[in-house]
Amino acid sequence: MAVSDRALSAASLLLRVLTLLLLIASIAIIVTNKVYGPFTDVVDPPNYTFRDFYTYRYVLSAAVIGSAYTLLVLPFAAIHIAQGRKIARGRGIALLIFADVVFALLIATGAAAGLGLTVELQHPLQFSIFKNFLNLVDVSCGLMLGATICMVIMIMISVHSLT
Repeated sequence: MAVSDRALSAASLLLRVLTLLLLIASIAIIVTNKVYGPFTDVVDPPNYTFRDFYTYRYVLSAAVIGSAYTLLVLPFAAIHIAQGRKIARGRGIALLIFADVVFALLIATGAAAGLGLTVELQHPLQFSIFKNFLNLVDVSCGLMLGATICMVIMIMISVHSLT
């Protein structure tokens, strides 16, 4: 394996680890994000979480599925670097690239859906108690977009290694 091939493989592994970290941070933010309802007189006020919006459920499921996929592929990338083999050509690498593309699109659609709903909800609620809740959802979706960018760079590295 040439130095450039080893460097590309190491960069790919680093990007997979970064993708996993970004997705885990996104999951942690959206799961712990909670706002209590606008009732001050009620002893146990209702709270709003991601469960109250189907779009935010989709955001969470896209992040969880992307994390599971990254956890599944990460050991193979580490073994590949440890053994120092050149990436095999043919069906195996093509299937990996295709899977990377599918999961990158899943994560991107989850982030875009979450950002779209957040923008729609923020528009009528200029000064609301939900502002902090929606800002944290924005952060979570932004982290997912960062993970998507890492996956796109990984795809570019994988395609480059085929040439």
